[in-house]
Amino acid sequence: MGRSKRVLRCFHCGAILQCEKTEEKGYIFPETFHHATPIQIIYCDRCFQTMKAFNFSELEQRIDDDILQILDDACATDAYIIWVVDLFSFNGTLNKKIAEKVKKLNVSVIGTKKDLLPPEAKEENLINYLRERFSEYGIEPTSIRVYSNTDKIDPKELIEDMNAARKAHDVYMIGNNSSGKTSLINRFLKGYENKTNRQIKTINYPETHVNVLEIPLSLSSFLYELPGISQSTSVVGKLEKEVAKIIVPKKTIKVTPRIMGAGDAMMVGSLAAYEILKGKPTTYRFYAAEKVETKKVSLKKLDDAIAENNMRRNVRPVSDILVSFLDYDMFEYTMESDNQWHDIAIEGLGWLSFKAQGQVIRVRLPKGVALKESLAKIK
Repeated sequence: MGRSKRVLRCFHCGAILQCEKTEEKGYIFPETFHHATPIQIIYCDRCFQTMKAFNFSELEQRIDDDILQILDDACATDAYIIWVVDLFSFNGTLNKKIAEKVKKLNVSVIGTKKDLLPPEAKEENLINYLRERFSEYGIEPTSIRVYSNTDKIDPKELIEDMNAARKAHDVYMIGNNSSGKTSLINRFLKGYENKTNRQIKTINYPETHVNVLEIPLSLSSFLYELPGISQSTSVVGKLEKEVAKIIVPKKTIKVTPRIMGAGDAMMVGSLAAYEILKGKPTTYRFYAAEKVETKKVSLKKLDDAIAENNMRRNVRPVSDILVSFLDYDMFEYTMESDNQWHDIAIEGLGWLSFKAQGQVIRVRLPKGVALKESLAKIK
């Protein structure tokens, strides 16, 4: 009797997989081919390299042309920029178009929601982290402040700082949706003294379709709070509201330590996974909202574990939008052995922190979500 053998095809292009002729369709490395399980999703080498090249292309937040037009006015009048970021969800990814426009202006950075970070998050380290991330985009902040939601804000102190930096020019406050910008403004207004005959009001900014909050600072200058920038590269902006309720922290985030080495992987619900392709066993810390769950699994069983979790939902969060391997992006990081703490952060979801010792780490995450590797936010 003859023996049957299952024919495997590339999940992307459909070519029959083979590991003998490198130049022909369907070639796959022998190690991958021989260890593939019947239900595993696998790609030929050509498709994998094409997808990896695509996935390494830089993502950019969608930005309304009206916002860019307003910032053109800010540049033309040498305005002062206040850029507000959420210390939890900010992974260092900035909108390039905005950064390019404002980098020649005086820019101050305010980090909000410090109280969501664990106690070991020191203010000095957070300020240095923000300075380094903005510097990557050519922005050298005039000042950097970090606030908790419970901190009292002295409006007089902020106005004195603004007046010293703005040189009688207008101020424009920008930030992502849910960055804490509006909350910051509301706390500021509680102690604000209007010494002009002009009113605080919401206006339609000239020659745009955008409404902005206009706060008079003098008879001839204003602070404008712009609408929030789209979270198009954040997990929060990609998935269901039910998932957002799990991944957006309501209280101090939790830290999950895992000892992992080559051949190990960590699932973040079914939304993402960190895979250790190379590296000796060491401690990895994952920072995320209190309801986000993780699970350590064998790298060889990761695809099966995610597929099972999509059905059983034992490890949260799980999204109904992520239904196949094609809904994920994949990135690989080869770390230097500098023995410093590094983060690999998924925008809006959390970050993996570890000492760099030459590891090779692959990350899978929802397609279109920004991923960033940097020196650690918390050391």
